[in-house]
Amino acid sequence: MNIEKYLVLNKYFLGLFGEEDNRKLLRYLRSVEEGERDGLTNFAINLMTKEGVKLPKDELKRYDQNIQEYLRKINESRPERIRLKYFQYLAVLFTEIFLDRLKNQKRKFLGELNNFVNDEVIKTVGEFSEEDLKKLAFWMATGSGKTLIMHINYLQFLSYKPFEPDNILLITPNEGLSKQHYEEMQKSGIPCRLYSENLRSGEGDNEVLIIEITKLAENTRGGGRSIHISA
Repeated sequence: MNIEKYLVLNKYFLGLFGEEDNRKLLRYLRSVEEGERDGLTNFAINLMTKEGVKLPKDELKRYDQNIQEYLRKINESRPERIRLKYFQYLAVLFTEIFLDRLKNQKRKFLGELNNFVNDEVIKTVGEFSEEDLKKLAFWMATGSGKTLIMHINYLQFLSYKPFEPDNILLITPNEGLSKQHYEEMQKSGIPCRLYSENLRSGEGDNEVLIIEITKLAENTRGGGRSIHISA
């Protein structure tokens, strides 16, 4: 998928909330006080009344309640309760919308995406197809909480299950980050294990295998710690 299509996807989500620019929507949510009221977050309550929002209120309410449930699960074993900042909430909300449409309204979703872009964009990046809906990327600053968002993404995927995975992999740059992610996933109650030379079957359903990218290889030799990418 071309990077341009990811940018179109982002613009599509912004359009659902009556904006064309990330910064405007982020500024709007930044002014909202964190917290909950009547079973909803203040973020959702304010988005429901925002001018230009195209999402039905019942959908936004359902997404918000799902997000609160994911957070509840992550916080069960943590000594300090985690709350989402406005920009983290938006990233998770966009993912929730994407997975719901991918699972339950795929053909309609594709049609809306292709109707959203104009002819000039189509000439540049082509029309969206089902193949284009297989990947998501998060472009966020260092220290913005991408690790926490990834944990919520894991729970979101299991909630919608758009397909049955053979494996769930977390690929890291080095062993130090693998251990760090392992510790953080355990805090969030996510089943996971570090890759070892003796690659065994998962100990439980939906277990995350944490492995360094340097241990994935197209050609492996006996006695090493690498694993063939086909595995």
